[in-house]
Amino acid sequence: MPIHSVAEPELFDLAALPGDQLSAVTSEALGVDIQINDVSVSPFPYNWGAVSTAGLWRVDVSGRSAAGSASYSFFVKLLRHPRLWPYIEMIPEGPPRDLFLRTVPWRIELEMLESGIADLLPPGLRTPNLHAAKSHDDDHVALWYEFVTAWPGEWSLHDYARTASQLGRLAARRRLGAAVNDRLPAYCLVEPREGALRYYVEHRILMATVPGLRDGRVWQHPGLAKALAELGDPTLPADMVALADRLPAILDLVESLPQTFAHGDASPQNLLVPQDARDTRVVIDWGFGTPVPVGFDLGQLLVGLVNDRVCNVDRLPPIFEAILSSYLGGLAEEGYDEDPEVVRTGFVGSVVARTGLVAVPFELLDQPAVEEHHDLFVNQLQLTRYLVDLSATLAV
Repeated sequence: MPIHSVAEPELFDLAALPGDQLSAVTSEALGVDIQINDVSVSPFPYNWGAVSTAGLWRVDVSGRSAAGSASYSFFVKLLRHPRLWPYIEMIPEGPPRDLFLRTVPWRIELEMLESGIADLLPPGLRTPNLHAAKSHDDDHVALWYEFVTAWPGEWSLHDYARTASQLGRLAARRRLGAAVNDRLPAYCLVEPREGALRYYVEHRILMATVPGLRDGRVWQHPGLAKALAELGDPTLPADMVALADRLPAILDLVESLPQTFAHGDASPQNLLVPQDARDTRVVIDWGFGTPVPVGFDLGQLLVGLVNDRVCNVDRLPPIFEAILSSYLGGLAEEGYDEDPEVVRTGFVGSVVARTGLVAVPFELLDQPAVEEHHDLFVNQLQLTRYLVDLSATLAV
């Protein structure tokens, strides 16, 4: 069973299945017994800064069955304990790092599947088939999924609206007090003020990002200064600081709203559209596992493709209106009638708090070839302006 094309083979060794188990898993996936002849492993691109993701690979298995040649493709994800995150030194030692290591739900992807979330998804949403889960040690878990060939086209307004309706139905089914939530991991079942959104805003934004915005030095960087000048938006730095001053009140506001459990990172990149099933979304990469305000998932649905520069900022206003209306419709389909202004506040407050001050990748300013990122800085500054202006619609 030759294995070839492996980048970082030592890392993939933590995820690899023994030959007999791989044969059994592949045979089960295909529905026929297969004798494996070849295994090809290709690294899959991903965000290297992700705390819990150690590696992604596509694994193509080929061989023969009684009926002839057969093949199957897996998507393999290696999860790691946050203590192994390459940027752990960014978190100060002592209580801050201890809290970080205690609270990051690095196994949430597996735990969501084990909670039976697949049985709760509304029509049109499904989880990927998980063929195997391998715990190499206490710090690593490898998940062997089906490989979903995603539709390569641009998302239409209909795609956004349909997805928002499905997310609304999911949020209604998972509202606080619903019996299905009893199956969640214990760390999910906390009060909003102890939840993931507040932790993220207070630590990732208010403690790590805002000080640099206040002293203004980031804007003196030639790369960022050039992008800001090109946009002709000299008040943006001061407006971002003003938003920073409002973030504690925005957090309090959204935590006072009706809460639900959500996907937590519902960007289109995590809601795969299979090439052979355009109306289906394959749900991956669950996040923010604690209660969040109703409307929360609309935030990443709105801005996810802008962050990847697949969607222009000028498309956001019609997308905003379409997904808000469809999400409200999804809630109503499940018998959850909520004041549209409450849902809008949960939507806007969440995305502003989560993304409004961290859309710009300030971490890239330390790279020597920062001029290569000019278009990215311009794009993200445009997104930041959109979100800062959106925050003005909140009553705080």
